[in-house]
Amino acid sequence: MLMKRRSLLMAAALCALGSTAAFSEGKPIRTFVVGIPGDVAVINSTITTDISSSIVGGQVYSTVVRLDKDGNVVPSLAKSWEIAPDGLTYTFHFYDDIKWHDGVPFTAEDVAWSLWNVNKKYNGPAAGLLEAVESITATDKTTAVFKLKYPYPPLLRGLAYFNSSTIVSKHIFDDGQDPRKNPSNLKPVGTGPFLFKEYKKGSYITLEKNPAYHVEGQPHIERLVFQIIPNEASRGLAIEKGDIDFITYNSMPLGEVDRLKQAKNVTVAFQKRVIAGQYQAFLNTRKGPLAKKEVRQALYYAMDRNAMLEKAGFGFGKVSRGGPISSEQPIFYTEKVRQYDFDPALANKMLDEAGFPRGADGKRFPLRVSYSLAEGPLNDVARLMRSNFAAVGVELIDQGMDAGAWRDSAFVKWDFDITMGSFASGPDPAIGAQTFFLCSRIEPLFGRNASGYCNPKVDELLNTAAQELDEAKRVQLYHQAAALITEDVPHWWLWDRYYPIAFNANVVGITDDVTGYGTLDQISAK
Repeated sequence: MLMKRRSLLMAAALCALGSTAAFSEGKPIRTFVVGIPGDVAVINSTITTDISSSIVGGQVYSTVVRLDKDGNVVPSLAKSWEIAPDGLTYTFHFYDDIKWHDGVPFTAEDVAWSLWNVNKKYNGPAAGLLEAVESITATDKTTAVFKLKYPYPPLLRGLAYFNSSTIVSKHIFDDGQDPRKNPSNLKPVGTGPFLFKEYKKGSYITLEKNPAYHVEGQPHIERLVFQIIPNEASRGLAIEKGDIDFITYNSMPLGEVDRLKQAKNVTVAFQKRVIAGQYQAFLNTRKGPLAKKEVRQALYYAMDRNAMLEKAGFGFGKVSRGGPISSEQPIFYTEKVRQYDFDPALANKMLDEAGFPRGADGKRFPLRVSYSLAEGPLNDVARLMRSNFAAVGVELIDQGMDAGAWRDSAFVKWDFDITMGSFASGPDPAIGAQTFFLCSRIEPLFGRNASGYCNPKVDELLNTAAQELDEAKRVQLYHQAAALITEDVPHWWLWDRYYPIAFNANVVGITDDVTGYGTLDQISAK
């Protein structure tokens, strides 16, 4: 049996009662195995936006609301909610029979405490999402009231995202210590469809069905295993042989896509992701040659991004032409920004004019590029970038490293010249893109403004757009901000991502998730 839901309309004094958009239903699955590229540092998305951490944690924890396969907001922990006519008060009503996996009752206080004391402080997207929120109060055990400083249209949808709005337990994390050091980060206790059982580093993470899950009839999987397979070709072979059942979008070996399409027991599809990811490079604007805008612009012209997409990304995407906003966000996307087509001659000229002539050895200056080795295409991107830059006299030093070391060096220590990764511009620019460019987000935390870029005019546009209720006006404000940011170019936007995935052809429900982080409770066998 599947919980019945009725569609929701977001309006003043809205009351959510459920949704008719049912998730897939079918036969139960005894064991379902997911291939991931490496160990996760934590299983807690309140303190990281690491993709693998969010995918694993999304099975154990829950969010206030979630999105159905059409992107509509539907119940999760909250069974209903109302939004005041002025947009300044959100009241959420939670199911009254939810328990944490250790048996402690879940209450509205967990939501209020988690979002305010952990998510907002330690998670980049959450900090932006909750910027408009003045207070979150649990008025009783099943009701939480959000008071806003100003209207903020993205709030409701943002509360559906595991990489920003995972809810952790107050009774476990409110111990006076730094939540990033809590032992439960590797032994999570959630309210979600699966219970944590075991994590053997370098090998697997095992979860089991939560018999007390509050969504009736779910999950359909008895045992869920995340198999750690660092080698891309090995992941492709494993699903072809039937050793694993699912390769998530972040783990998909792009070079294996065409071959896997021919396998009769494998389905290859594209993961719908309203989060609108982009491969991009943060540039350290604080010192050195990259502190100068003209150098950042020149080197952007020096990059052959079409070749990068084809050779490193296997063509699964679109070269970024909208700056900080992906083409996968068509409402806010615009190409009326400065374009940086491949032009080495112009790059050479601009570098000369910027005061960095070639030396006797033909070189101008060296730069370091860092990235996580777990992010498959970026090793090839670095190789291609090194060749492009050598053509204009710039030496590029490759500093690929494991995911934990990369996050620490780039986002905490700011020890980089260029650092690359996959980051989201959606599901709304106020939640995704703006986090990387606001002056107030220059903080030593993952997913924040690591570039050190600060432009008061950009801040004004982004902050105004986040509060504007008229969507047409919001669109124009974001277009103006995108034009300024693309002119200042504190990032290089490489390509807007498309997300191929592969899964056992005998299962259904995987493509119903539009976040890429969502719970696997909706998956079943044909």
